[in-house]
Order: sequence, then structure tokens, then C-alpha cells
Amino acid sequence: MKINEFIKRVNEIFYAECFSEDNDIYIYRTEQDMIDENKDGDDTYYFMRISPRNKNLSLFIDPDWVPDDVKGLSLLFNLLRELEETPIKNRFSEKKYTIQVIANYDSAYLNCHKRDNRMTFCDDIETDHVKTRFTQSEIDELKQRPDLAIDWNKAIIKEAKNNED
Repeated sequence: MKINEFIKRVNEIFYAECFSEDNDIYIYRTEQDMIDENKDGDDTYYFMRISPRNKNLSLFIDPDWVPDDVKGLSLLFNLLRELEETPIKNRFSEKKYTIQVIANYDSAYLNCHKRDNRMTFCDDIETDHVKTRFTQSEIDELKQRPDLAIDWNKAIIKEAKNNED
């Protein structure tokens, strides 16, 4: 199970979020607890912090914030078991990148039209019709396309800000 799928399923029971800086997952009783924590700064309102970077998950549980919802906790622990059984390399989504072919020009990102695989240049906003975020393996394939006259040594390839699947 990928981390983003785990978070989506936990959000059906409680409220979870993951910070990309440390990849730790924080689980709150409610979304309001998370909002309150972000307002207060020093106080923590999450009842569980999960570090998914090792084979065995590392858990921190704050007994002061654990919810009384036994059924919800049971479902959460089943999801934790499923996440822990997932090999580490499969837990994380593959990073995606934008490709800017003219520096300092917001309309010079490589765009691939999903319907016909046609390439154009525009902004870096991905839509249902246009792909602007590419995995490293997709970039390697693009570099082999004879119809793209891009100087890949000058192209600006940056990790996409919103790296969701």
C-alpha cells in the first residue's frame, strides 16, 4: 500500500496527513484537531505519529489524545499492518518533475496532450487533458523521442510541487 492510499483510507476513519520533509504520518481524531495544532504551534494534538521509512513501522502513540472509537482504532491497526507488509520501496510514490525549456518563462513547460501524445509548451498546470509532471523514467523516454528538439542539458527539470499520483 502506498502512503497516499493509506492516508486516504485513514481519512475515512480519522484524519491523517504526511509532511514530505520527513515522510512521517500524523493521525488526529479530527481535522479540527490538526487545525488547532497548527494554530497553537507548541501543542500537539495528534494521537499517533508513524515513521514509514523502515521495514517495521515506528509508532509514537500519545495516550492523552487516543480516541475512544475502538472500531476505528481496530480498522486503523489493520491498515497499519497492511502498510507495514508493503515493501519500503513500494510505499512511496515515484517522484514527478516538471520540464521547463526556457528559463524564467512561465509558459515554457513541456506539456503532453493525453489524447494524442502531442507535445506543446505552456504552463505547468496538469489537467485531465494535459500532462505536465513526469517521472524520471518518463523523462528518460522523452529524451529518446526524435520529434523533440530539446537541449536536455539546458532544460530545467524540477521536482513538481504537488507530487500526487
